[in-house]
Amino acid sequence: MKRKSATIRKVVKQGLCLGCGTCAGICPRDALEMVIDRRRGHFVPKIDKDRCTRCGLCWEVCPGHGMDFERFTAALMGDIPEDVAIGKYLGSYIGHALDKDMRYDGASGGMVTALLVFALEHGLIDGALVTRMRPGKPLEPVSFLARTKEEIVAAAGSKYCPVAAGVALKKILHSDGRFAVVGLPCHIQGIRKAEQHIEGLRSRIRYHISTACSIDYRFQGTEKLLRSLGISPQSVATLEYRGRGWPGSLRVRQNDGTETVVPLKDYYKKLGPYSLRRCTLCSDMLGELSDLSCGDAWVPDVMDTDKLGSSFVLTRTPAAEELLEAAAAEEYVQVSDLDVRQLAASQGHALFKKRKLGARMALFRWTGRRVPTYRQKLWKPIRSDYIDMLKFYTARYALSGNRPILRKLFHVARLLKRKNREKSGSA
Repeated sequence: MKRKSATIRKVVKQGLCLGCGTCAGICPRDALEMVIDRRRGHFVPKIDKDRCTRCGLCWEVCPGHGMDFERFTAALMGDIPEDVAIGKYLGSYIGHALDKDMRYDGASGGMVTALLVFALEHGLIDGALVTRMRPGKPLEPVSFLARTKEEIVAAAGSKYCPVAAGVALKKILHSDGRFAVVGLPCHIQGIRKAEQHIEGLRSRIRYHISTACSIDYRFQGTEKLLRSLGISPQSVATLEYRGRGWPGSLRVRQNDGTETVVPLKDYYKKLGPYSLRRCTLCSDMLGELSDLSCGDAWVPDVMDTDKLGSSFVLTRTPAAEELLEAAAAEEYVQVSDLDVRQLAASQGHALFKKRKLGARMALFRWTGRRVPTYRQKLWKPIRSDYIDMLKFYTARYALSGNRPILRKLFHVARLLKRKNREKSGSA
């Protein structure tokens, strides 16, 4: 009798699901659907037991329970990266779209949008997997295959809520041509895993483009933010998290035509208490398995003068380097070299991702929770990191009212104090 394989159900049960949607996008039996779990505040896969054969493919492509970064990086880029914070790269740049509207309306200078439009108009791709807010459900994102410039432009901008981008892999698998995929680091991880198991998928994806991500937020974060502005979530007609120059602003249009605009700095911190728990166990901020990574250029000299937006760009593969050079030559984008040390210094959350991850994982284990398995080089946490991470979780769970977790965290705090006293006594 053939042994049934593990399924994505185990990942969800262990609290390790990222909600990336890869499993639903590649299921050969269409047995998975990504639905919003209101308690967790993000997408989770719902299994149709009548369709599921427990083939185990959903488990194999899932980045939630673990990721072998070293093996994938070596296979894709030739060797293991020496730079722990940034990963393997060929070039480091800063730039923006040369189309003024595209630059002004994008989250980080419109770089990704401009590169996609260039690739589409020059026949390098037949479409791109991108994400927009769902028509008719403005607080819910939907990923789709954009096949026109207009569709690509309409999907521009950050989405500070869960996104199940991997669901759109189903469209790629049933379409002819070659495509670009745009997603967060976790989306790219899932897609890279899927390419190893799904015949023909890798040949259909020409470019993997990752946007930087320090952390993502539950759907309740946006709902709470809207209510703090005196806006009922049910009254929202359209919502844009970023755009209108840099660093940008939230814009909400209500059904009665009322428009509310809030600068990024005034609303971003309000999302903090609604950080997705699984996102805090991520080690990849800059999309280390992508062909090309982009994100806000938090470079001091740029921040002081740039009001339209610029993006850092890391090219990781020759294909990405060629794409960037060609787009610059055709004046779709403007780029210049960026010292990688300056880039690393500007991305402060890399410290959170790379050094303090060990402390966060230890806290999870001490509270009896599962953690993912990674194979990659990380910085070793120092003693103060454990205290910092305890404060980090306590602040978020206190503000979000999660009392069971708080009780466990306070228990961990007592254990840490006891260990410190014992060390001091024996010194």
